[in-house]
Amino acid sequence: MLSLSITLISATLLMLSTTNSASAASLSISPTSVALSAKKHSAALSLKNDGDQTKIIQTELLSWTQQDGENVYTPNRDVLVNPPIATLQAGQTQIIRIGLNANVDKTQELAYRLYITELAPPPSDDEQGLQLTLRLGLAVFVAPLGKVIDKQAWKATRNAEGNLILSMSNIGNRHTLLTSLKVLDARSGEKLTEWQPKPATLLAGQSRQITLFMAPTWHGKTIRVVAGNDEGVIESIIEIQSPIEIKAVIDNAQAISKTDQTKQ
Repeated sequence: MLSLSITLISATLLMLSTTNSASAASLSISPTSVALSAKKHSAALSLKNDGDQTKIIQTELLSWTQQDGENVYTPNRDVLVNPPIATLQAGQTQIIRIGLNANVDKTQELAYRLYITELAPPPSDDEQGLQLTLRLGLAVFVAPLGKVIDKQAWKATRNAEGNLILSMSNIGNRHTLLTSLKVLDARSGEKLTEWQPKPATLLAGQSRQITLFMAPTWHGKTIRVVAGNDEGVIESIIEIQSPIEIKAVIDNAQAISKTDQTKQ
């Protein structure tokens, strides 16, 4: 079972003193994501206070969608979390329970985000300023009733500088976690460019555009995209067009249309 351990340094900014104080505190949680379904309506997570001070935490579960490449979170009661607030003594473990409160979608995976927020304690009498606290965000996915489909579609163009613009669309019905991206010459196998992102989640039905540096001396037309995700590696062969070629096609189509109109 995967476990996520995150350490927080809580720093108090002393306005009236030349000395700074800092104390280390940490929380660990396992597992780091939750998968629910029509057969599995609930799950439990273990949150442990690994520090030497009492911690008060608050939980919140939000619906997770994406729009124009940005994550959108909204209050929702389709999935419930308990307890909403808890106090953890040093070394104590708290069980956090998550349960479905609505029907599973028939065709598409639903996504949510569980936030666990450490509430800042009141400052001591001799300290004033800002206290930094921890907020953890965990993915919660609810599988569709129907067959799960993993499928992505790619489009590629080159801009005026010669850089490669890749558009990735998740046309499956579940999320995909993009972990790496490599672009090769489809004929020779030569590596043209590479992208090592932080793992990025693309929800079902969403798209993402990525701009990659491409040597202007490469004039090929076909690339092989090797994309790593949470299920393994997927390879795709893609034909690319430059903006000049795309514009030429449009101009030609417009010219033909005007000629046809003149003949009429």
